[in-house]
Amino acid sequence: MKRYWWIALASIVGCAGSGDRGRYSLIGQNSFALAARYGTPASYQHFGEYLQLNYGSTAAGCQVIVLVDQAQRVAGWASTGRSCPPQ
Repeated sequence: MKRYWWIALASIVGCAGSGDRGRYSLIGQNSFALAARYGTPASYQHFGEYLQLNYGSTAAGCQVIVLVDQAQRVAGWASTGRSCPPQ
């Protein structure tokens, strides 16, 4: 069941089209750039070829979920909460 969850998340966040570069600025960044931007993840889970990194919390008003592939590049991401920066 977990495997289908990350597939669903990846399909929702997808890849950036040519006109969406600003909205999906995390796509393709390496994990070092991600760490510089968000720090240490609050938690993580391993899903087959991907690692899901969870940043923030509901209490803080922003949650960011990032999928990182085996090459340590951001493959997809999503955020929710009032305090999150605009996507």
